[in-house]
Amino acid sequence: MKVWMWPKSSQLNFYNDLLSDSLSGAGMDIVDLRHGKLMLKLGGVKTGDVVHIHWMHHAYQNENLLLFIVKSFFFICSMVYLKLRRVQLIWTIHNLYPHHMKFIGMERFMRSLICRFCSKLIVASDSIKSKVMSEFGVPASKLFVVKHGHYLGVYKPKGMNIRELYNINDDADVYLFLGAIKAYKGVEDLIEAFNAVKTRQTYLIIAGKADQEMLEYLKSVKDNQNIVMDLRFIPNEEVADLISAVDVMVMPYKEITTSGTAILGLSFKKLIVMPDNDFIHEYFKEDMVVSYEPADGNGLQNAMKAALNVKREENTPKYEEVLKELEWSAIAQQVKNVYQGWG
Repeated sequence: MKVWMWPKSSQLNFYNDLLSDSLSGAGMDIVDLRHGKLMLKLGGVKTGDVVHIHWMHHAYQNENLLLFIVKSFFFICSMVYLKLRRVQLIWTIHNLYPHHMKFIGMERFMRSLICRFCSKLIVASDSIKSKVMSEFGVPASKLFVVKHGHYLGVYKPKGMNIRELYNINDDADVYLFLGAIKAYKGVEDLIEAFNAVKTRQTYLIIAGKADQEMLEYLKSVKDNQNIVMDLRFIPNEEVADLISAVDVMVMPYKEITTSGTAILGLSFKKLIVMPDNDFIHEYFKEDMVVSYEPADGNGLQNAMKAALNVKREENTPKYEEVLKELEWSAIAQQVKNVYQGWG
């Protein structure tokens, strides 16, 4: 059985590399179906193969409605072709909807249609499974829960002294926001909350590449004392040293299904602050996350304060127990079972 993975690897996230490598280790033949090459490569797909896609919206979205419709038509033709060739089309639904949507009605129509064309759908939690069933009318029998694997040992330390680089003393309490900076990630709320709780001994590092909207906002922030902004894509070789240098990771996202950054924090055994959501309850145990109600205006700042208290208590959360459930070898076997269980 050949698996055409779209994408097999990514420069932005090791998730696809880890999944593809683990499936190869489990005896699967994984072929890279790159972004922009879908139509060109589908001619090589044979009956019995698997086409496994992770982010569908690249295949049909466009800012122009007419081009959105044209791209959608060709993508539907591709799915019809796969159906006629008796090829399994499998979609891992990472987000219920893309973070950027211009034509919401078209988006819902396309995602509902894609769900019908797919042989099977993979989601990372039971809560997402319920949402997909409700939003797109998908039967439970078509959905398979396979958790997002960990990042243990993936990012290697380089030995950089991050606190020295950012002029932060060793005794300071440091919060970190890491990742692409976009409006839905709640960075404005984070800065406001940090300024409400900060002392001379607390710092906030915001590290990641900002889109134009957020870049303009961050440049306009007046009260930026003890806020370090490293507004670039953080290279993989710097990630381990950066995370190791902080006390708490903060993820005040306004939209959450599954968070790879939260799993990255979990892999480094870092305390996390994030809004209360089903994802937390399915992936984390006690003292690993300090959650808050997004509707509470003071929720984030109270959670940030509480996180430092939890940190000082020096409890020993059951990280090994949780990370064992996220082993890539087990995840690869579960995905392989999804492929081979197709009738």
